[in-house]
Amino acid sequence: MANERIALGINLRKNKNSTSTAFGKYYPEVDVQKTLSLRGFAEHMVMHGSIYGRSIVEGVLLQICDCLPELVAQGVPVQLGSLGTFYPTAEVKEKAAVLNIQAMDGLNPNDIVKAIHIRFLPDSTKLDNLCGPQFKNRCVLELRNIVDTQEVTVNGKTKKMQILKPIATAVAEWKEANGEGGGTTGGNQGGTSPDNGSSGDGGSTGSPQGGSGSGSTIPTLTISKTGTGTATVKVGGNAVSSGSQIGAGTEVAIEVTPASGQVPTATLNGTSVSLTNNEGTYTGTFEMPADNATLVINSGASAGPDDN
Repeated sequence: MANERIALGINLRKNKNSTSTAFGKYYPEVDVQKTLSLRGFAEHMVMHGSIYGRSIVEGVLLQICDCLPELVAQGVPVQLGSLGTFYPTAEVKEKAAVLNIQAMDGLNPNDIVKAIHIRFLPDSTKLDNLCGPQFKNRCVLELRNIVDTQEVTVNGKTKKMQILKPIATAVAEWKEANGEGGGTTGGNQGGTSPDNGSSGDGGSTGSPQGGSGSGSTIPTLTISKTGTGTATVKVGGNAVSSGSQIGAGTEVAIEVTPASGQVPTATLNGTSVSLTNNEGTYTGTFEMPADNATLVINSGASAGPDDN
């Protein structure tokens, strides 16, 4: 098994929302690489010391791909060891609330359920914690590019492309423009590439620079959950865990499925967050404050996938 820890690239993207309190500031995002195929994943597992050949490993993975959705479609959560649990949730159609018990007579669930989603809940036990800050400890972070999405014309067609510039290059250009000396910067601009495309090489500064940069500290959101209902906190449609750094002014969404007959509550720094009931699933949003914040969610007391 290889001992080298490959770095996880971190890019910075500028907030262009002029109505946001975070306008003009840069925030981190992962430099996502090309997706690895199932066959490639099987080969990776074999290279990590598996006693089985690629064909056997790939066959097992293919069986998982068939059986896991089958079980989740039956309402059966599937736990894959220390990786985590896959489980289903229902998405309600807009304005599809059932008005009363009488309306349930002959009700077709397809009339109120827009979609069934397969959710993944990372393992959060002390031994194999894959949640947020703990999983970060498994990563070697490497600062890479400033990333910007722009519209460009290619063969007469307008497309959205991702523009990459090595951060070292951007810093050197800023210093030169502001009359600060220093070594020249190597590396090349990544140029234009489709979103999530690969970046150009980062290069390196010609000589060390004295002093340290200054910038705004990204506030941290601490999340506390009580009860055995389910509660998910999301930013941009992606679930976030306690201890995540979230840019000030960013919209944070809450989704809670409480215990039967219970009404969940949520407070941000002691102030109540309004939750709307969509036939058993309560949702709400708030803007991330400029300072560190604590979100407390009480999801009731019914059985459900453990998401603490």
